[in-house]
Amino acid sequence: MVKQDEAADAIGAPSLWAMLGQVLYIGTIGYGGPTALTYLRSIFVNRRGWFSDEEFLEAMSLAQILPGSTGVTAVSYFGYRRYGYLGAVLFPLVFLTPSILAILVLSWAYFSFGYLSFVPPLFAGLGALVVALLLNATLSLGSAVFTGSRASIALGLVIAAVTFAGSMAGINVIWLVLASGLLGVALFWKQPDAVADQSVPEPQLPPAPSLSPVRRFAPLVATAALIALVLALPESRTLFLSFFQVGLLAFGGGFASVALLQHVVVEQMSWLPFAQFRDGIALGQVTPGPVLITAGFVGYKVSGVWGLLAATFGIFLPPALLIMVVADLHERFKRNRVVRSVVRGFQAGFIGLVAAITIEFGIQSLVSWQTWLICVASFVVVWWFKRSAGWAILGTIAFALLFIH
Repeated sequence: MVKQDEAADAIGAPSLWAMLGQVLYIGTIGYGGPTALTYLRSIFVNRRGWFSDEEFLEAMSLAQILPGSTGVTAVSYFGYRRYGYLGAVLFPLVFLTPSILAILVLSWAYFSFGYLSFVPPLFAGLGALVVALLLNATLSLGSAVFTGSRASIALGLVIAAVTFAGSMAGINVIWLVLASGLLGVALFWKQPDAVADQSVPEPQLPPAPSLSPVRRFAPLVATAALIALVLALPESRTLFLSFFQVGLLAFGGGFASVALLQHVVVEQMSWLPFAQFRDGIALGQVTPGPVLITAGFVGYKVSGVWGLLAATFGIFLPPALLIMVVADLHERFKRNRVVRSVVRGFQAGFIGLVAAITIEFGIQSLVSWQTWLICVASFVVVWWFKRSAGWAILGTIAFALLFIH
């Protein structure tokens, strides 16, 4: 069996277990969506040769136009391409397992031992780190979104300015997100770059593999049964539906969705005060995987382990479901002028929301010279020197424990 697996890998047709092992490895070491994407390309394309560059770019394109974590969306896409519905469900589940276990342990420790003397200084430092990472996300996302002609860049900045001003004025974030999509259609509709370049040849991707009906549809049946179970219980139902809503609107990835998370968790449902929500975002950075794993932290506070699972299931389910629906229709979707305009409006709008939440976090977190120093140093590490956030996390923890009292 091992020799068969190795032979399969050698000719580019990996076994399910070989791919799941690499997915688990990436989920363990990948901090944040962009890092996971880097590892996916390095291992799946360059080292193993399981997918082509064209397939990888197709996954990235879908990750841009679909809501949710970019890493989870890409992993689900690769799973779907090789194993159909089975891969679309199983790959993201394995990918998220290290994050779920880590946030479970950290949430238990936080809510059980938050009164210990070293905890407040530690989270004061991590709060300052989050401000630096939000600022980095604002600039990074901005450089990726505000592209094209000068007119397109200016229109994107207009949408970002609208959502920024609306957020600072206290307007409901959901309305701002919807408004940014409508503005995208209104402003980008007639832009020449609203439709992809028709002259560029598109990759011919292989169809999903032929599977037996049981293997093909069993994951869908299991997912439907789990949804029914979660919806049957009042507390888990509320958690699941609330975070499913966030997952459906989380265009732009984790940090772009912090404002949505805050709206639901702090303002709408009052599950956490702002200080604990900020700490949850910090813990989401300490764990591997996407920032949206913070949903598990909130779920644990509301309803323990079951709440953690319900919230996590809710926020990460939309990408897997949408992959099954649109993966084979992607060519039609990505060339549709309305779809592209709406997505560009969402992306630009989220830049304004991230900028607003960065200021709010900064006002709450940067309250001493130590926190300002952590923020500036962390920003320099991740933005200027292009280092992993892991280095900033380690430095922040050490400095906070030594110098914040």
